[in-house]
Amino acid sequence: MPRPRKPTNVLALKGAFRHNPDRGRDRLNEPPQVGEVGDPPETMGSASRAAWVELVAHAHLGTLCAADRPFMEYAAKVWAEIKESETIDPKLGIRFESIIGRLGMSPADRSKVSVRKVASAVDDPLDEFSKAG
Repeated sequence: MPRPRKPTNVLALKGAFRHNPDRGRDRLNEPPQVGEVGDPPETMGSASRAAWVELVAHAHLGTLCAADRPFMEYAAKVWAEIKESETIDPKLGIRFESIIGRLGMSPADRSKVSVRKVASAVDDPLDEFSKAG
C-alpha cells in the first residue's frame, strides 16, 4: 500500500521544495478552498438541518468550504439519525465516523488537516515556484 500523500505545507516546512523544486511545481495547481459551506439546504428535514448547524459549529475554522456541502449533508443526516435513536446501529456509527474523518473532525483525522491562511505572497511557501519560469 502506498504512503499517504503529505500535505503541501508540511513538505514546505521540511524544506522538501528546496531539495527538489519539481515536487513543489507538481503541487502548484492544487485546488484552493473556495466559498463557505453555508447554511443547510432547504430540502433537508428539521432534524438534519439542526444537525448541520451543530456540525458546522464544531468544525475548525477554515476546514469546510463549498465543495464540502455534499459531505456535510450526508453527515448531518446520519448525525440526526444517530441522535434520534436510543441505540446506535454499528453500521450507522461506522458511516458517521467515516464521513466525519473525511471532514477532518475526528481527533486522528484532525492531525492530517491543514488550514489555508489568508492569501499573502509572504506566507505562500510555493511563491518562489510560481515566479520561476
